[in-house]
Amino acid sequence: MAMKKTWEGRFKKTLDPDADKFNASISFDKRLFKYDVKAGMAHAKALVKSGIISVKESGRILAGLRALLKKESSIDFTVYEDVHSAVETELSKAIGETGKKLHTGRSRNDLVATDTRMYMMDEIKVVMGLIKKLMARITAIAGKNTGVFMPGYTHLQHAQIISAAHWMMAYCSMLKRDHDLFGFVLGRTDRLTIGSGALAGSNYSLDRALLAKETGFKNVAENSIDAVSDRDFAMDFLYASSLTAAHLSRLAEEIIIYNSSEFSFITIDDTFATGSSIMPHKKNPDIAELMRGKTGNFFGALMAGLTMIKGLPLAYDKDMQEDKVLLFARLDELKAVLTIAEKLLANISFNGEKLDVQLEDYFMYAVDVADYLVKKGTPFRDSHTIVGQMVSYSIDNNKPFPKFEEHELRKFSGKFGGDYYSIFDPVRSVNSKLTSGSTSAASVKKQIAQAKQFIKH
Repeated sequence: MAMKKTWEGRFKKTLDPDADKFNASISFDKRLFKYDVKAGMAHAKALVKSGIISVKESGRILAGLRALLKKESSIDFTVYEDVHSAVETELSKAIGETGKKLHTGRSRNDLVATDTRMYMMDEIKVVMGLIKKLMARITAIAGKNTGVFMPGYTHLQHAQIISAAHWMMAYCSMLKRDHDLFGFVLGRTDRLTIGSGALAGSNYSLDRALLAKETGFKNVAENSIDAVSDRDFAMDFLYASSLTAAHLSRLAEEIIIYNSSEFSFITIDDTFATGSSIMPHKKNPDIAELMRGKTGNFFGALMAGLTMIKGLPLAYDKDMQEDKVLLFARLDELKAVLTIAEKLLANISFNGEKLDVQLEDYFMYAVDVADYLVKKGTPFRDSHTIVGQMVSYSIDNNKPFPKFEEHELRKFSGKFGGDYYSIFDPVRSVNSKLTSGSTSAASVKKQIAQAKQFIKH
């Protein structure tokens, strides 16, 4: 049987059961329980400081709220409309009439925003920790594969030779940006809204600095109307989650491609692959495919959130109840995807022999050949044209670059000498890159060291 509503005094009839079920948020906002209790503790301290309740009353409320935290698992939340009414009613049941004084000077409008912000601040830190854990896995893999070489691609065609470590560290760079972005979102979420009331503020002189300190906020919302209607922090999280999901989807896509029979660059351990119900030989990269597939959920939630707040009149509207549906589902899924991505990478290995075969595409040395001529005084644009002609000749004569004889080389440029043949070495090629952030061994090792330093802090 549903409990009485905290707002039912004005009504002559009870809410239709279907409307009641449709209106209720307890099924998802009950996860805010301990934050609602914590906000209540802070509010009780502010009320006693303002002389609204006595020290004795405050003590009873605080003791009652602490007791509620211990009995959370035994509360029947299904009888309540939302987590706020659950806390208020359970408190009053436990300590009597004094419990009814806790809601003085506040509204569910400012309370839900505060609860959600507190919850998300804690959860964002968890997400940031998972991102760092995934970065640590990537740096570990990269550190073991600085001497493994593979094709680098543009337009999904062989471009230049890179190290497998350099490829991995590209994703580490993406994740670092994701970590930084969530740090930004954390800062935007850090804003106390209690004291804003329903929208106009409170009739009581509540110490908002005290409220902020007690609830863990560094900042206090400046405008009470904006405070109860602001869901930018939710949109920020949905956007950051979408971008992280997109990065993980790109990683998953390459794992899927590189695991295919056509590539076979990597092998996925049996513990992270599945089979076919009809084809006995199949070994499918289902985990990576789900990582890729779930990305649409994040994009959809972001669009749903933006649509939810579009055109909403100030201040609070019930539409905003849906923010938690979007936030909580994507939060749970993001943590799951980050966790499984780290485990998946721990169960992937590079196939050196298959990669070595790919390196026999000597056109990936074309830029190295062009730069060889540049170093001998040929303008780059001219050397580009010369090497392009060499590529055409190689295709027409089915003759790879290293097999060109000296008299053939002289047809293209008199600057070719015997040292031309030393170009076609993957170690030499990657280490010829001199800029920071490049695929050279020195650069990649520096990238790994910098990432490890970032992960530590």
